[in-house]
Amino acid sequence: MKKAEQRLEQRLRQDQRMAVFGRMRMAEWIEMPERDFAREIEKLEKSPLFRKLSFGSPSHNGAIRRQRWTRGRLIGAAEINERVMSGGGERVQVEEHLADRAELMNKIQAMGQEAFERYFLYGEEALPLADIARRTGISEEDARVIHDFLLELGAEEEFSDLPKPASGGGYYCVARLSVEEDEPEFEFFSPHWARGLYQIRYDLLEQIKAELSTEELKRLPGLLKRLETINLRQSTMFRIFETLAKVQAGFLQTQEEELRKPVSLRMLARRLDLAPSTICRALSGRSVRLPWGKEAPLIALLPGRRRQLRLILGHWLKEDDSPSDASLAERLRAEHGIAVSRRTVNAVRHEVLDEKMAAKPARTPRLRRGA
Repeated sequence: MKKAEQRLEQRLRQDQRMAVFGRMRMAEWIEMPERDFAREIEKLEKSPLFRKLSFGSPSHNGAIRRQRWTRGRLIGAAEINERVMSGGGERVQVEEHLADRAELMNKIQAMGQEAFERYFLYGEEALPLADIARRTGISEEDARVIHDFLLELGAEEEFSDLPKPASGGGYYCVARLSVEEDEPEFEFFSPHWARGLYQIRYDLLEQIKAELSTEELKRLPGLLKRLETINLRQSTMFRIFETLAKVQAGFLQTQEEELRKPVSLRMLARRLDLAPSTICRALSGRSVRLPWGKEAPLIALLPGRRRQLRLILGHWLKEDDSPSDASLAERLRAEHGIAVSRRTVNAVRHEVLDEKMAAKPARTPRLRRGA
């Protein structure tokens, strides 16, 4: 009995160590810069084993497909062919990639926007390359080259016209954000974001296993685990982005800073059942383009309560500085859903008035005649 208890205790300790290791590993993935993450995607999807799982064989479809976000797409998807051909913005030097691929780009244009997005850009159908080639009117080799080309462009962010952050600083702009009917919409700047999550068809995976070598079967669990890790990373971060956009829908629809909701890391973490450190890592170094064109750090969508109180009361007291603390507290609750005490209102009120006085230019004393 004692040995059984010891084994159970050892197993529990091992499970705890694995759980801690898993959290640390996920923290590394969330903290990973987007360009590095895109290169990880490129390396993964160019591996022979992934290609077998993704494209399948002439006898059956692949077991891995992509599931797009409900309200997410690649920015400029309507003009994607033109942008690939022209090279996008000033910082994009796609012509270097296209120097000897003009004929291939003509084929991309010829297949049409819908087919290009369906079979290459978003890859929602896990079809064999031969089927994709037949449906788009190109050769199987051209289909493979286009897939590789998109992975390379994604890793280099060639679909974005935004300047890259300076080394050692700056922000990576994830998406252009808008709100329609109180629901956020994301136009992503990189294909690896626009494509969403990996979907694994385990029923088809069993068929594909019969065609894998012994070495490939050994590598399979590691590849599937990597896909799960990538999905967890992306879904966690997207939940954070989407929730922030919903919380700040009023501000995003009107551009009125007074309508920003005071949200703390802890409040958001409780709402999403995540650790505050996870939220912090997801927001760090990332920005979004607001509906009116301004680029803002994601952390700007989490204004502290004190800061927001100063902003709101500052506007109100400009119009009328006579209301009582109690009436201001009631107005904050009614108009902004912010519940604060009269004492807090009084303290913030004095901060606003002090800032106002400090901002006034000092008056130069007038000298009397004869002085």
